[in-house]
Amino acid sequence: MPTKKPFHFQPKSAPFAFGGVYDVWKGDGGMAITSFSIVTTAAAPSTQQYNDRMPNPAQNRRKWTLRLIVRLMVLVVVAFGIPDGRAATPDPVAESITHQSFKVGSAEAAFTVTAATLPLADDKGEKQADIYYVAYTRDEAASGSRPITFVFNGGPGSSSAYLHLGALGPRVIDFGPEGQVPSPPGTLVDNPDSWLDLSDLVFVDPVGTGYSHVAGDAARSYWGVEEDLASIATFIDRYLTQNHRQASPKYLVGESYGGFRAARLPELLADDHHIAIAGSFLISPVLEFSLIDGDSLALLPDVLRLPSYAAVALERSATPTPEALAEVEQFALGPYLTALAATPRNEAAMRDIYARVARYTSVPEPVVARHDGRLPLGVFVKEARRPDRLLISRYDGSVTAPDPHPDSQRARGDALFDGLRAVLTKGMTGYLSDTLGVRTDLPYRLLNGKAVRQWNWRSGLAGREGHAGAADALRAVLAHNRAFRIVVAHGMTDLVTPYLTSRYVVDHLPPTLTADRVTLNLYPGGHMMYLRAASRARLHADAARLYSPLP
Repeated sequence: MPTKKPFHFQPKSAPFAFGGVYDVWKGDGGMAITSFSIVTTAAAPSTQQYNDRMPNPAQNRRKWTLRLIVRLMVLVVVAFGIPDGRAATPDPVAESITHQSFKVGSAEAAFTVTAATLPLADDKGEKQADIYYVAYTRDEAASGSRPITFVFNGGPGSSSAYLHLGALGPRVIDFGPEGQVPSPPGTLVDNPDSWLDLSDLVFVDPVGTGYSHVAGDAARSYWGVEEDLASIATFIDRYLTQNHRQASPKYLVGESYGGFRAARLPELLADDHHIAIAGSFLISPVLEFSLIDGDSLALLPDVLRLPSYAAVALERSATPTPEALAEVEQFALGPYLTALAATPRNEAAMRDIYARVARYTSVPEPVVARHDGRLPLGVFVKEARRPDRLLISRYDGSVTAPDPHPDSQRARGDALFDGLRAVLTKGMTGYLSDTLGVRTDLPYRLLNGKAVRQWNWRSGLAGREGHAGAADALRAVLAHNRAFRIVVAHGMTDLVTPYLTSRYVVDHLPPTLTADRVTLNLYPGGHMMYLRAASRARLHADAARLYSPLP
């Protein structure tokens, strides 16, 4: 409870004094001043003498008031110490359990929907964070045979709202047949392609996203490659235990960085938690970060992105298909890579390379030549539609927006990614509140930029060359769990995680591990290909094959 503390202060030689009361709240984690009041009173009959010395008494009274406030703050810190952050940590969102009916196939089915938090503790058993989740479990289904799927998005620093309201959940935002971003807040409609006919679904918001939160400085214990994987593995283990689902077939679905999680977690869950995962569905994943981020000596990131550039150019006149991209794929990993790597540089060969890259991408040949045949992502999104003064979206190259800085060499913003923020945030908070009965004053973090900025990318890199990756973990789990299967899904016009990077990784795994167990599918659309209705339906159809029993 707050405690009232009186105070009195008179500036030297001043004819007035300050007095009042301030309320102090003190808890286990620190203290805070919740309110204070100040009253000035006459202190001595020497006002005229004071005014003679101080020509602007009102100004000086304000000066002394500011000094008083500073002294009060110093007094509080000395008396009570600086709060350690736990006092400001909000209480977790209260659990909400509702009973809903959703259409599964052609019939209605009853589900229990639990929106709640699961606490995480440190080695001493002291709570450090809460992970928020929304779980859909089908009523009267046999828990031992009914699959359960854990779903998360990427970032890192993203909540699961993208897959929840965009692809897998029972209700989705209406993006129309072509995946157009509506004006906020958007409209929720029944999802004819919900995965609830295949599995129970648990949408997970990693620490610091959605309504999940972290206490004080404990974020460093969760915001890193290995730390993040460990926290989600712990969540999955505890959820399965608390809800008696250890015997259920278990699956993972992840998008983008979440796809990286879904590729790494099966090995971690098997080794540290003795939990076998039946399959992972990876949507627009990053399997090896060395193939995404490069420098002047790393050629593969630019090489593997070229077919996605070609898909963007192709979509201006026709829908790209895997067959239509076969030629540019062969060029990228053949003559193109060879010419870029050759020393000394063959200028005649390079002139042919410039011309072919320009033809495939619709970027003017002089621009290609200026960049020595390589087109970094920032150059492509700026230059491909420069004559039209349009910027291309990194997340779906078929999406454009007017360039706010057409004379600049730098691309700023992203029409698709930026447009989705308000729509998904409003859609998610409205759905949680209006449909699932969630009540809280906490802000919903669709994206946590602080998590991205503070992410420890070096975590767990012992023995590696400086980039996080999942290929080794996939080798291990495919070798040790012969029932484990993977589906990799990519949009052809996704420039953030180009599809050829995943194919490159899969093709370099032993065929004895991948045959009939690893599938890579391409879809019209970008990073969130499920925004397009037809691609969302295909995702569901491909997922159904993953959940079906092995032949």
